[in-house]
Amino acid sequence: MKKHIGNLLGGLALVAGLATSNAALADFSTTEVQLHYGDNYKMGSNANFATGFAEETQRETITLDHFSTNDIGDLFFFVDFFHDSNASQVPGRPESDQYGEIYYHLHGSNFGLAFNEGSLVKGLDLGVGLNQGTDVSIALAGPRVSFNVPGFRVLSLGAYAYNNFVDPFDRSLDTTYQITLVWDAPFSIGSQKFLAKGFVDFIGSQGANVANEVVLSPQIRWDLGNAMGMKADKVHLGIEYTHFDNKFGISGVDEDSASIFVGFKF
Repeated sequence: MKKHIGNLLGGLALVAGLATSNAALADFSTTEVQLHYGDNYKMGSNANFATGFAEETQRETITLDHFSTNDIGDLFFFVDFFHDSNASQVPGRPESDQYGEIYYHLHGSNFGLAFNEGSLVKGLDLGVGLNQGTDVSIALAGPRVSFNVPGFRVLSLGAYAYNNFVDPFDRSLDTTYQITLVWDAPFSIGSQKFLAKGFVDFIGSQGANVANEVVLSPQIRWDLGNAMGMKADKVHLGIEYTHFDNKFGISGVDEDSASIFVGFKF
């Protein structure tokens, strides 16, 4: 466990360094803190192998996320600090834990991969990523295509090699793929501003008895700051739904969780 905590702290130190350096040079930079309260999470502190991980838990989560971009590339990361609330914690499983992901994409324009303004394809970039928790480490690398589609601030599709090199179940896992679709689409109803954003990951099988995974996590946000006469796009009230098919590659462990949250951008 100390080894995995050390890996996490090292990863977070890397995140902090990249965030500081990239933000200093950024053409655009935004950081947000989200406070979530949700239910129906599986594989939490009450999860029991004997029952097929059927247990669900309530969860409070503090999420820190950051995005910045400049002419060279763009950086995105988030870190979740969460606490489970249930009546039947399994001995040895922590009630509180953390998990984070970081991706850096080098813009293809550095290599002459430029596209005409107004074309469907906005950019072709090359990215690397690290997903890190106290008992899981995943490295990713691959290309990402960004699209120009009316109504979307962000619409991208990435295809990554996916290497799960630290596994919470100590399984021997094969390298596989992850396909990731990301979207961010603001819209208005009358004077009220809203935002639809989210992602879906398709993760391939990592070997015998390790199932394909699908993680779908859309959000709908209401711009609370704008509604209260303050600056727009600074305070959001939202709902997040997550469907996790075959969670952590365990066939039949399907999660359908939801949370309400408030987000503060800086």
